[in-house]
Amino acid sequence: MSDFDVRWALISDRDSITKLIRTPGVKWFGNIRQKFYGTDSLFNCYQTHRMVAHSVETSKLVAYAEFRTYPSITALPNDCWLEWLSVRYCLPMPISWLNTLFFNFCIYKSECPEVLAQVLQEVFYLENRATYFITVKMPNVKQQAHLKEYYGDLEKLCKIYYPREYSINNNFNTQSLYIVERFDMLPKITYRKALAEDNDDIIAIQEVEMPELREELGDFYIAEELMHQEREPQEEGDLLVVAEMNNKCQETELAIFIWMTTNFDIRYYVCNYEMGSFGNLVKFDPRMSFHYETLTVSSVHRRAAASMFTTDALEDLDAMTIVGGLQRNDSGMSVASVGKMKVSSINGTIDDAHVSKANKFYMREVLYSKFKNILEKLRSLDYYLRQETNTINFVYNAMSKPPGPKAIREASNVFLVKCVMARQDFPLPRLFNAVVAMFSAYPDKDYGMMVIPKRAKAITSHMEVLQYFIPVASRPSDESNQEEVYITHRSTIFGEISLYKLEKDDVSVVHSLSLGNTTEVGSPAGSNSSSVSYCSKINLREEAENELVVLDAIMKDVLENEYSDFHMFTIRCGNSTKPAKENTSVGFVVVRQFHDHSKLFDHYNLSRREAHLDRLRAEIISLRLHPLFIVSSSLILRELAKKTHFYDFYFITPFSGRTFSNDLKKMMMVLEPRAFKKAPIFFEPPYKRKKATSSVNLPTYNFSKDHLIIYRHRLFPVKWFTNNSRLVVIGFSSLTKAFLRKLIFQWNRKDQNNRGNYTCLSWVQVTVISSPGIVEAEYDSLFQCPYCSNIRKCYLSFNNRSCYIRDCCVRMDLRFWVHFVPGTVEFIERDKKFVKLQACEILYDTLICLCSQDYVIRSSNEDAIKKIPCNFVELNCRLNKFMLYYKVRALLEEVPRTYLIVIYGNNLCTYECISFLIEHGVDHSRLVLVQPHRYTGFGEEDKLKNPYWDSNIQQILDDLLSDNGMSIYNDFNFHHWVVHETTDFIMDVVFQHFPSRRMMTFECDLFISFDEGKISYQDKQLFMASKLEMDGDRLLVGENFQTSDPNIYAAGPFVKIRHEVNYQYRYTSEMEIAGKLLHHLGIAPQKEYEDRYNLPLHFQAMLPMNYFITKVVMPRRYLSCQLPSSMCCTMTTYKNNIFCRVGLSMNMIVDEIVVVTKKEAHFDFLQHFVGKHELLLNNLKARYKARTIDCFITFFQEPWTELIMHENFADLQAENRDLLKPMAMSTLTRSNVGAFKDVTDMDFVTLNKRYLEHKLLSFLRDNRRDFRQRFALPEDFFKAELPIWLPKTGKSEDDTE
Repeated sequence: MSDFDVRWALISDRDSITKLIRTPGVKWFGNIRQKFYGTDSLFNCYQTHRMVAHSVETSKLVAYAEFRTYPSITALPNDCWLEWLSVRYCLPMPISWLNTLFFNFCIYKSECPEVLAQVLQEVFYLENRATYFITVKMPNVKQQAHLKEYYGDLEKLCKIYYPREYSINNNFNTQSLYIVERFDMLPKITYRKALAEDNDDIIAIQEVEMPELREELGDFYIAEELMHQEREPQEEGDLLVVAEMNNKCQETELAIFIWMTTNFDIRYYVCNYEMGSFGNLVKFDPRMSFHYETLTVSSVHRRAAASMFTTDALEDLDAMTIVGGLQRNDSGMSVASVGKMKVSSINGTIDDAHVSKANKFYMREVLYSKFKNILEKLRSLDYYLRQETNTINFVYNAMSKPPGPKAIREASNVFLVKCVMARQDFPLPRLFNAVVAMFSAYPDKDYGMMVIPKRAKAITSHMEVLQYFIPVASRPSDESNQEEVYITHRSTIFGEISLYKLEKDDVSVVHSLSLGNTTEVGSPAGSNSSSVSYCSKINLREEAENELVVLDAIMKDVLENEYSDFHMFTIRCGNSTKPAKENTSVGFVVVRQFHDHSKLFDHYNLSRREAHLDRLRAEIISLRLHPLFIVSSSLILRELAKKTHFYDFYFITPFSGRTFSNDLKKMMMVLEPRAFKKAPIFFEPPYKRKKATSSVNLPTYNFSKDHLIIYRHRLFPVKWFTNNSRLVVIGFSSLTKAFLRKLIFQWNRKDQNNRGNYTCLSWVQVTVISSPGIVEAEYDSLFQCPYCSNIRKCYLSFNNRSCYIRDCCVRMDLRFWVHFVPGTVEFIERDKKFVKLQACEILYDTLICLCSQDYVIRSSNEDAIKKIPCNFVELNCRLNKFMLYYKVRALLEEVPRTYLIVIYGNNLCTYECISFLIEHGVDHSRLVLVQPHRYTGFGEEDKLKNPYWDSNIQQILDDLLSDNGMSIYNDFNFHHWVVHETTDFIMDVVFQHFPSRRMMTFECDLFISFDEGKISYQDKQLFMASKLEMDGDRLLVGENFQTSDPNIYAAGPFVKIRHEVNYQYRYTSEMEIAGKLLHHLGIAPQKEYEDRYNLPLHFQAMLPMNYFITKVVMPRRYLSCQLPSSMCCTMTTYKNNIFCRVGLSMNMIVDEIVVVTKKEAHFDFLQHFVGKHELLLNNLKARYKARTIDCFITFFQEPWTELIMHENFADLQAENRDLLKPMAMSTLTRSNVGAFKDVTDMDFVTLNKRYLEHKLLSFLRDNRRDFRQRFALPEDFFKAELPIWLPKTGKSEDDTE
């Protein structure tokens, strides 16, 4: 067992490292002077690896070391050290850019010299391609004793080399190199074929993570396999290899077991996986004889984004669906329906279809055709995914064999890794050596492949090895639960990645790399497919060609302008010491300095304490790389930093507009947007892009207004965050978005420990099942509404939820991490733990039902409404909004004078829809609003804070709409609808009055429902068929969200807690529900967890007359002692067309803020003030009664509010509470207080006040960089110069951090 625990240094280690540096009696080498600058600057300088070592026995820090890709010599440029070494030294070893790191600094306790060896070993494990560590010892100079370096312990581990000018007599005080070789530091590994006597050792290694193999195959299956190979040598194929190491006693031990084979069906993988880009796994030389086969395969084509919801796409769909289209005339009757009109027996006249009820449907035949045959196609899977059957040419060299399996096996260019396992104490990063051994065992094979069954659990050794492989896309197949296939290439393992400056000869290389991946997705290799997509005139090369125009301008600027703002390099694979022409081009990269870092703080979680990175940040403009070399992302960015002196890389992708390629973005950390904004965000249209220079047409961004996805890489070590079990989520609701965001960004904590130390990457095992088109509509950015000049305030793009949910679709792309499967769940097999869809089965370890609906029509006869008519609309997602838009447009085109729209509902979203209809051409007189009876004053239901309904505001809106000619009917509940006898088209809708039970019937062409049922008929039937416990329309769960099946969880408005609870769990924040769900799943446990809900729920909507409403409510922590919502204390202000209402609970807690205004802005920042006591909000109630508050919106934007909105303000409150609570309790419980025994109450208040003031000043002092307002501190008045936080130059405050 090791005596020291060696790991990467973290920010939290800075104090202990500083203490070690200042400890007397320590030893060190390297430049220690800069280490005395202070704790805050200790980590400011870039290092490839910072390592710390702790004693296992005492847990104390004993060593700190720094490694970098270039030496710490100030006068030597970072990318010139190889030339420096070749000129000054004569080294016998093959030093290159890739195989060498510099051991620049190390400090350790003098009593622990052996820690040096363990630090070097650990870094060698981390750097699989590093062979040499070099330490540069500078000439001896006279200096103080406490600055002298010590190399004695390092000399025992390395070889020393002197420069050419060294002379022991005349020039002995020179530089020298201390070189540590990899093979001298690490235990030697010996690979050999496995023998039958190795059986027990191999079984012991496998049993740690795969005990089921021993139970299934027995204790001797390895020996049996090896003996079978000896008996049947002609059946070649399998190769079992073991690796041996010597322990401390020099005894040989088995460390690694590898099982490889070439005996597998290559044709199967070619037919079922996209192997075209890997040469179909066979060798082919056209100069030799070959066999030719034609294979029939299936492929899937995903519809291009521009061909889904745009006007052109729907017109194309119209033309494709109805052959030749439908003729129209002024009367609105189609040619097909002329013969269907009734002839009256009275005077032989033709009955008018507008009068005759029987003919009403035929007058709307065109309308029905568009509703049914065109728009309903948007709900079908075939519209988004197209499966085709193609043929591919399978060509392989004959190898003197007749065509068939044997000839294919002879021509094979791949081997299959069936198993690779290491013993428990083996350092996993060293498994890279096992991958090298695999290719060495098959010198004639270029590809290695691994197959992971979907039912298999994650194995640590496999996960470590798979980081050097890439996944292969599977083709559609009749086989369920296809295996996951991963592949790698010999060059990925043995090749050296290097960067070369752009030369003139590289222009054609950049062109080919830029256009190399623009063939149609899913088209087979070698096919004569056109570059034009099958749908809506989309040219798949257009985007790449636009990027190429920009690249041409950049290349011209780089080659002709010595002081160009851009840096451009080609990425090549081969020998890094050779010229560029002798290496193979695999990619290119373009970067420039990034100047807009300070503009990211409004929307993204970033630290303001990184001023040392100013002028060291770069923006990646474009980066193309062959997929096989993505595993070398850290090496590529490390080399890029060395050549450009940039150490913080950003890549920006706009939600809409032109985008550029970055094949490494999956290896970069995505910046999570802020959960709560700190100021209003106005609905300004996207920023008009300007040219960066006169020659390069690059977009510029408005970082406070534009929707941007931002990736970052700080050259930190990569750390993966994942979930151990397979999660399957049903539904893509707002709660699903919050859950996925919480899961993906589980590393983003308030203490910044993860993002401040690592490049945090997420690899989540999540599959989300949603109806076809829902996910595509949420991420669509190409739809343009012809009625709205600003798309952001258009109903079709407006989101009612908080910024935490909105940003999931505009400032991040969940499809980047999550596997989305379109389809409908047919049943849940609880025993075998899989979900059955029409086309596949999806296995799960945990199933999560988040399929709640905002609006579901409810009726006493459920069977009558299980089939949804084509002219019925429920707006539960953006796809429904698109369909409503096109249905309204068809309605206005086909029956512009006779249409009638019935709207059913009485919540704020109902009025939002009415506003949309009016603004998009619908006349008031053609709208009928039927409002159901809302039960109030009934039990706990009335005590719940509901942000989606506001009786006072809705009464005003009713009056406004009535005055404009709209018909409104109150207290009518939906009863049933009447559909046409031969089609699913609603002819009439019947409502029943409460309490008179009087029936009222409305004819309608479009029926829009906002009935607040929360679960669809199909989902209810699914849960009932799965025998999950339900109570009416609600699924029963425990407080841990667990249903009657322990492997199935559910959350959302459609669930009900089994036992009665005394807190509100409906109308609560999706972000908080997601956090609690992850806590109960064991993925992200919370230290201080409670079942009650503490975060406000935010809702916003657009209202008629160009008004916007924002409503933020706080869920009730206790229900039994609460009054109904209508009886709470409210305060209102009205100024400049801004109406504000603030509600206070019985305890004077702000539990509601309502804003109605014509200002086009998001008021998410109001969430900071809901749930706070009114005294904490600067004596809110007293100031209101004193009439010093004209407008609450203005009041909540005053400078003092920045303190409350700060991320660490809750911690300050907790500290104050923990300290003052015992003092207050002791004061309240003391008895017999005399005049001279204790302090008086006034002294107690004064003492606490001083303490709180001191804590507040300390809080301001520690976080003053984070505030926009220039808060002054007492010490600032005693300084003659400006405070440190004021700009000392001509820069404005917005330009400072």
